[in-house]
Amino acid sequence: MPDFTSDTLIDFLIALGRPLLSAAVYLLAGFWIARFAGRWVERKMARRSVGWNGTALLARLVSISIQVTSVLLALIAVGASATGLLTVFGAFTVAIGLSLQDVFKNFFAGIYLLFERPFRVGDRIAIRDVVGEVQGIDIRTTLVKNLGGELVMVPNALVFTEIVHNNTYYGVRRLDLKVTTSSRSAIEIDRLVRSELENIDEVRRPIPVARIVSSKPSELTLLISLMIDNTDSAEMKVAELIVSVLSEDAIEVAAT
Repeated sequence: MPDFTSDTLIDFLIALGRPLLSAAVYLLAGFWIARFAGRWVERKMARRSVGWNGTALLARLVSISIQVTSVLLALIAVGASATGLLTVFGAFTVAIGLSLQDVFKNFFAGIYLLFERPFRVGDRIAIRDVVGEVQGIDIRTTLVKNLGGELVMVPNALVFTEIVHNNTYYGVRRLDLKVTTSSRSAIEIDRLVRSELENIDEVRRPIPVARIVSSKPSELTLLISLMIDNTDSAEMKVAELIVSVLSEDAIEVAAT
């Protein structure tokens, strides 16, 4: 039988202990960094007014990625084949990616939107036939409150590939005033409206001239397109003033 001396035993324990110690260091450091990185991502995303679901998922994704990396390094440290581990991990990743490709497509499109920031929470945007105010970017969707007060969930991949109109990017929005009258002339309507709008600071200058969009023997329809500050109070102030001045006429107010 082989003769195990104390020196041989010590050498054996040292040879066994070094890989285990390295693996333990990789695991402890990796999980600590993952926890710190997840919290850091949550703080950063909170400043961008991102939905909680999207923030939590992104933070979790960063944390899990670091943890998986630390586990792979620990396995390599104790003698596992790096090539074999990477092959298995790659095959697993491809399988997951194929089965959840639509989810990942929307998720990564959402990440792009978070960093590119073509719009912010509170901006009024138009995507296809959806027009409304951005409420947030979530795991798969961009949340938009439309003009009817409904919450519309637009897939992030659609937002990423479609033309997006940001109507409030420059801090203003367009307000269309459509006035139908049977008792006033176009000149009178234009004079009344323009003189009153001059008193509202939230209306951008110059104030455009009213345009005739429809003319019938019994009625006349005019359109006045204004640029106002991007606030609901500005829109309400203009609408109330126009209604009070033209109370005898039919008025339609539309913000875009």
